[in-house]
Amino acid sequence: MSVISQEASPRRRMPFYGWVIVAAGFSAQMISSLSMQGLATYTTPLRAEFGWSLGETALGRSLQTSDTLLGPISGILVDRFGARIMMAAGTLLYFIAFTVLSLTSGLVEFYVACLLMGVANSLLGLLVVAQLINAWFVTRRATAMGCAVAGFAVSGFILLPFMVWTQAQFGWRATAMGTGIMIVLVGLPLMLMVRSMPEEMGLRPLGADPSTGEKGGHVGGLSLSEAMRGRNFWILTLAMSFSGVHQFALMVHFFPYVEGIDSRVMAGLIIALVNVFNLAGRLLGGIVGDMMPKGRFLALGAAGAGLGMMLLSASSGLAAAAVFAIVFGFSWGSRTAVSSALTGELFGRKAFGKIAGVSQVLVTITAIASPLVYGALVDMGVSYGVIFAGMAVCTLVAAWLFALLPRH
Repeated sequence: MSVISQEASPRRRMPFYGWVIVAAGFSAQMISSLSMQGLATYTTPLRAEFGWSLGETALGRSLQTSDTLLGPISGILVDRFGARIMMAAGTLLYFIAFTVLSLTSGLVEFYVACLLMGVANSLLGLLVVAQLINAWFVTRRATAMGCAVAGFAVSGFILLPFMVWTQAQFGWRATAMGTGIMIVLVGLPLMLMVRSMPEEMGLRPLGADPSTGEKGGHVGGLSLSEAMRGRNFWILTLAMSFSGVHQFALMVHFFPYVEGIDSRVMAGLIIALVNVFNLAGRLLGGIVGDMMPKGRFLALGAAGAGLGMMLLSASSGLAAAAVFAIVFGFSWGSRTAVSSALTGELFGRKAFGKIAGVSQVLVTITAIASPLVYGALVDMGVSYGVIFAGMAVCTLVAAWLFALLPRH
């Protein structure tokens, strides 16, 4: 493990605190997964109790993704108040959101809970974690990012099946309340250990050039306006938008789709399979992403996901769903780890939060629209094969766009 020493005490060598930041990011991603993936497990019991349509429940998911609209604000708030306050506040807000969900008696309360989850995620979600990793790491950035975002997948294949079990044993309301309590008890202590920049502790980012003569190295890179005037910003943003079409839709609808094929228990197992390979993608993707051009790596992953969608469109059986779960999980995980690192590689540390935030706002169009369109098409009677084929085309377009990004 690489070691960075404090400049005030050059003879004292301590483990690099950036790995504590990675651990906090891991915890934050576990919390995000409990809402971003976990909400899908509530679809069937909510529809059974209240008689809602698939489109009505999908609107809740779209409200949940409103966190992406707050992307630029999140970056500014981190710079002003620090990531520790932001992430602690997000943890507490998640507790409130799951409490509201547990007390839901109609669509209004459900939508409020989803909106609160979205705001909470903007305070401790992927953008904030990516900004932290980008600030603390110059070398091994993709590896560190992969380790941090692995929490999302670990939560998915360990906690989500447990969530499904508790819903069956104790009811969805008790499960929601218990989830909120667990988030505060486990997550809050780790969030309070976060520091936004290594400079706050007299450290340099891992791999920073000490010859710059600054404690934290030179905070270089492009400004937001400089990034937006270049083609790389728009290519990356469009690629993430097209690749997100199937991801955002299936985060909501894949669980009930598999449940319709087989059973609720089998749907939980398939989602666990997605997350096993999601974890593999985040860890291996981070390592491989540090060894080859990140744009090419993302292109290969998107192409694989597109082919998986084509398989799913051609077959409605459980075997096809299981094969797709493997491809989908690995592609999703590796893209999450490597795309955030690629953003830092292309644009630097100077305005990372603002650049990633604005890009995320544009991706929001996909995040909000795709679950709604999927739900509406299903309610209209459009076949799953046609829907999945359309997703495959969008994903293959994303692969082409990723391949256009420069090599580093």
